[in-house]
Amino acid sequence: MKLMTRRDSLASFGAMSGVLATPFAASAGAATPKTLADARVAPASLPIHDPLFNVKTLGRLQGDLSGRTVYAFKQGRVFGLNPGSGPSIAEYGRLMYLVEGLSVRSSSLRNDGAIVERNRNWLFYKDAESGRYISTYSNPYTGEQVPVPTFRAGITGATIGPRGPEFVADFPMESTVFDQPMLLDWQFMGDQAWIYRHAFTRWREASSGQHRTEMTLDCWVCRIADIANESLQHIPNTYSWVSQTEWQSWLKMGDRPGAMLWRTDGVLFNSIDQLPRGFVEKSEKELPGQLAAPL
Repeated sequence: MKLMTRRDSLASFGAMSGVLATPFAASAGAATPKTLADARVAPASLPIHDPLFNVKTLGRLQGDLSGRTVYAFKQGRVFGLNPGSGPSIAEYGRLMYLVEGLSVRSSSLRNDGAIVERNRNWLFYKDAESGRYISTYSNPYTGEQVPVPTFRAGITGATIGPRGPEFVADFPMESTVFDQPMLLDWQFMGDQAWIYRHAFTRWREASSGQHRTEMTLDCWVCRIADIANESLQHIPNTYSWVSQTEWQSWLKMGDRPGAMLWRTDGVLFNSIDQLPRGFVEKSEKELPGQLAAPL
């Protein structure tokens, strides 16, 4: 995302429709932790309390430190949450629409241990029942038919150091991960690692002039052996992202109370040819040349 990617309420990403991805299941003979506390005990080879190790690990999870351009594809679903005094359960929460997005990214490791990223991000919306891309949306909360934008993130890059990320963005923002030791949240089960990062972020939205806030939770699942293998410039992983946000401004919800819950899953590809054909065709139609344009 997360924070590395942002959307109107969305910029990192797995079950892919029409895409083949390799799952990383635990080995049959792998040991499992005897207690929950054991799941937090890192193998001796992983210095998980070292901020520079966490910076490099994050860079290897999100991209390829060789500098090669990669394509982080994600898909997911967005729910509306409608609080209030006793709405029906069907009115409290509902699936609103599906999303598909991409981060085109290049990453490199600087001499001081920081990661420098350049990226380009966009997101399309799809009908929750048919799975077709949509250009208008019938808002079930207001009854209004509203135009659906193509989201393009205002974050175009970042430098990730031992005191957290510094973003290149076209809007001001504040976050709980800024100017804090870069430490990820690690969990271990068998030969697998679950690596988490959460953040609370606020920014001023250019289109409305209003401040907006979101919570994001990134999770990468990978093999412990791949983390320890320093020859790997990218750590193969599956990625998920969960976020709670305010209503997107294009929904025209006014002062209506409520929130949105996002969940996306994704994988990283090495070439445009590996991306879903429908997404490539949609991208070339709406954003011609953006898939292959230099970062």
